[in-house]
Amino acid sequence: MTGSASPPAETAAGASADATGGPIGHETAKRWFAQALAKGRLSGAFLLIGPPGIGKAALAKWIAKCLFCERTETASLTCCGQCPACVQIEAETHPDLVQVRKPADRAFIPIDLLIGPPDNRMREGFNRDIRLRPFRGSRKVAILHDADDLNEEGANSLLKTLEEPPPDVAIFLLGTNEQRQLPTIRSRSRIVRLRPPVGDQAAELMRRRGIECDAATATRAIELCGGDCAAAAGMLTPEGAELRQSILRYLTARQIDPVALAGTVAGVIDGLGKSAVGAVKRDRLREVLSIAVDSFRDQMIASANRPERLPAIHYRLDRSIEAISQVHRNANQTTLIECWAADLARGFPA
Repeated sequence: MTGSASPPAETAAGASADATGGPIGHETAKRWFAQALAKGRLSGAFLLIGPPGIGKAALAKWIAKCLFCERTETASLTCCGQCPACVQIEAETHPDLVQVRKPADRAFIPIDLLIGPPDNRMREGFNRDIRLRPFRGSRKVAILHDADDLNEEGANSLLKTLEEPPPDVAIFLLGTNEQRQLPTIRSRSRIVRLRPPVGDQAAELMRRRGIECDAATATRAIELCGGDCAAAAGMLTPEGAELRQSILRYLTARQIDPVALAGTVAGVIDGLGKSAVGAVKRDRLREVLSIAVDSFRDQMIASANRPERLPAIHYRLDRSIEAISQVHRNANQTTLIECWAADLARGFPA
């Protein structure tokens, strides 16, 4: 693939949107994209990587606004946020904005959304829409949400498009983890790594989600949730605080009760209802496990002068981190919860 050098990783970032619909923060990425545009290299495939809720989609849509804005110079990578084109981008109705998402009831992005249904292959879908001439202006922007949820067949269907995209198209693939993308996808994309917000940006993001808190509290919540800003906002609600206390009651006990702990965690997941999709349940389980990780880290600090306690706490911390990775790998939740709770109660590897 031809193009400019890989973008640098973010040194500070944010999420949510500003007055023009752009994400809070991500200044390093914004400057890099502006430089790429100035050099005529803002085309091809870009893989935006970062935790959920930090503004990957907002960043991609903001770039689309800058490219299509009717009141600003395209070369400046700025937008007014108010002209018809900007409004259409925000509403996702602009004819030159191509998007695809994983349906809520599917585990992967259906191949039909990428290359059309069986009776109309390559005459519909994301790949075909990208190659149509722009309806207005001279550019198109394509956003593939949920890149983590591409199966091998879907990812392979994108390879030719990513390797030989039309010269007037910028393609953004949004994912949470670089390693969850196939090597063939990574090798055909310029990777832009985005980091969660910290400090005042974190507090501003929480305020835009209806949560009033100081910068330290917001930063701590986002760190606890592994950078997932949506989950962090949930933890800062009264319901989230109640959940945290109920889990900590078991984790800080002298002897962890595995049956009671597993039952409480399973009840939290079941409380989402039968209609909740798998991704929502995985997010809630990851939130619970993040509480455990944070608790055991605090216990290690508090036990610095009691070295005899550290091996068990260290094992429980590692086991909880491992459980989070198992959530990402779509492990059976009931089995995962029961095994995790039993291992915590034991306190040492078998």
